[in-house]
Amino acid sequence: MKLLVTFLMSLLSAPLIVAQEDEKPVEISFHGFVSLNAGYNSRTSKQVRNNSIYLYPLPQKLNEDEDDLNARGSFDLGASHSRFGMHIKGPTFNGISVSGLLEADFLGDDRASDSDLRLRHAYLSLSYKKFVLTAGQTFHPLHISDASPKTVNTVTGIPMHPLSRNPQLRFAWQLTPGFDLSATLLRQNNSRSTGFFADNNDRGIPEFVLQTGIGGRGALKVYLTAGYKQLPLPDEYDPHNEKLTMDAFHFQTSLRYKSEKLEYRMAALYGDNLTEMIMPGGVGRINKGTEENPEYEYKGLPVVGLWADLSTKCDKWSPGLFAGYFEATGTRESIDEVLNDFSRDSEIQNILIVAPRLNYLMHKNLTASFEYMWTRAGWGAKEDLDNPEGDKYNNHGVPLNVENFANHRLLFSITYSF
Repeated sequence: MKLLVTFLMSLLSAPLIVAQEDEKPVEISFHGFVSLNAGYNSRTSKQVRNNSIYLYPLPQKLNEDEDDLNARGSFDLGASHSRFGMHIKGPTFNGISVSGLLEADFLGDDRASDSDLRLRHAYLSLSYKKFVLTAGQTFHPLHISDASPKTVNTVTGIPMHPLSRNPQLRFAWQLTPGFDLSATLLRQNNSRSTGFFADNNDRGIPEFVLQTGIGGRGALKVYLTAGYKQLPLPDEYDPHNEKLTMDAFHFQTSLRYKSEKLEYRMAALYGDNLTEMIMPGGVGRINKGTEENPEYEYKGLPVVGLWADLSTKCDKWSPGLFAGYFEATGTRESIDEVLNDFSRDSEIQNILIVAPRLNYLMHKNLTASFEYMWTRAGWGAKEDLDNPEGDKYNNHGVPLNVENFANHRLLFSITYSF
């Protein structure tokens, strides 16, 4: 606590002291990569960001002749995931070290164009002894760079592994060399919960996330993450301005192990309505009143994501393997309906991915990568021909009448890093 008070006092007194000290100069270094991806899908699939972010195969789409229009392959070439950025370091004043990161790519729009600049990261960090204050836009705490999949595909494990960047304030404290704790306040930005376009701004309650890391910089490190968000219902679902909200929680356990030749990462995630993380899901509604005088409650549809990633570090050839599983588990209490306005493919009951890869290091700055990804998606919530009046979801929001569809994705990528 004494260190924390000293850190805050250092910030407040900085304008008075900085002029009396010799500052370390500001250092700027540039980084990034230029890359081309060439991909083939055996089945029409859902992809976003100008087909640069692959998600999962689409269900059957029949024409008048009963032919499945989605049972066709496609090929794509793209370089819009290429990125550039700068690391800024300095000054150091009153014992506080200042640093920052600014980074962008060209995945800013879903239009058939590679010309839309997108802000990835823009944040500054203030470090003082065992404390770090981060302010700006960077990865959501659920996306831990040190414990994320190393797939060739830009998706980094979506949809069983979350992906989102958010404006945030994060305060981290290293209690011991092997134990750190952080608290984050954040809001949604360009990736929002489906249907909640105002996110949490209208209620003045930011999303709150607590995270602890156990293991320091050793071979093994474990991360425990828990968060809470409250989203206000749009006006059409709250016509009497009762300030109705959907409250949601998420929990994640992540693990990273590194040795000289091997890296292993895995995680287990549970969350209510994680559609802002590019994960299938949505919202269910319960009427605890009557038809004449309804009293609605809104529940995020829970999902579970499990994944593991194994990679090797060799002089030239480095094989790796990613495997992941996603499932819609359903709400703990019964709901009356699933609301389409808040759904991101809530018809999906499960997804399974297996993706071996091979990286070839031609030069320290030049890498060629190959990846085969098999993805199977279980789509439900469709009409039962034997019971056309039957429900599409069960009483807990889990899709019924599930049918599996698979895609074989071949990807070649060549990357020049600087």
